[in-house]
Amino acid sequence: MAQVQYMIAALLLCGLPTAAYANRVEDVTFQTNVVPGTTNDQPVDIKAKLYLPNTAKFPVAAVVIAPSSAGVSEDTEIYYAKQLQNAGIAAMVLYSYASRGLKDAMYNQSLLDSWDIENDAIAALGWLIADGRFRPDKIGILGVSNGGTAAMDTALQIRRKWSGVTNIAFAAHVAIAPDCTWVTRSAKTTGAPMLFLLAGLDDQAPPQDCVKEVARIRRAGNKHVHLKIYQGAQHSWEDLGDAPIFDPDAENYSACRVWIEDDGSMVAARTGKLVPEKSWHVWAKRHCMTYGTHCCGGTPQLKQQAMNDIIAFLKRQGF
Repeated sequence: MAQVQYMIAALLLCGLPTAAYANRVEDVTFQTNVVPGTTNDQPVDIKAKLYLPNTAKFPVAAVVIAPSSAGVSEDTEIYYAKQLQNAGIAAMVLYSYASRGLKDAMYNQSLLDSWDIENDAIAALGWLIADGRFRPDKIGILGVSNGGTAAMDTALQIRRKWSGVTNIAFAAHVAIAPDCTWVTRSAKTTGAPMLFLLAGLDDQAPPQDCVKEVARIRRAGNKHVHLKIYQGAQHSWEDLGDAPIFDPDAENYSACRVWIEDDGSMVAARTGKLVPEKSWHVWAKRHCMTYGTHCCGGTPQLKQQAMNDIIAFLKRQGF
């Protein structure tokens, strides 16, 4: 990596074009942010792909793309990365599941918590800041579903405190269909702009829950939160098709309501009883989790509209 940076710097100093680096994809590896006493308490080497834009001007803005519970998909995470790349913004796609020997967590969400993905994203942020090709003040995060939850949660001050990383922060957050049912009691954020993109027919991450969460974040002081609901869209609208797909075996947490207190303890919203942290999945299966979700069936027009909305949001923030 140091050699690559040296070569780019040499080209720039000589006044030569950087076309050789146009639309280049690099494989990078870094260690996740380790948080003792949590599920992310062991060092893990996180693999990622870095999409560099076709630009002659470095440094550039960048976006970390966190994976959904389905893992990295060509139709979703890679699609967003390439679209950002074409818009002049670098993108780093995190392979959080593959880095841990997993394919996905569609049928067992306990395999990898969004907390782990969140800390992978924090480590990616630090890696990008340390690389001279990227603007340290213009690095954002984007994710769909579980990745969208990580994109939302990395803005929350209480979760930054838990991670032990408060000296760096994302400049923008794009949360696409995140889970807004299992949330922190404190809604105070860094104040960075946030964009929520939701699906009107989503039965995995119901949009009304995120509408309430956006209102809480605004009341907590962040006035730069934007929300858009695509009526008629299903979860994972990035996957195109003539009709939605129903998966009867996928875990569904849409009926779960849990508050996460400032000390990290979890409380069931309906009963006020503690949710066991280490066996939250067992608790959910007994009390609120169901099986079966709809997804996909998006249209090219909707997919393009969502991408346009994301690019416009990021450009307004100076990306």
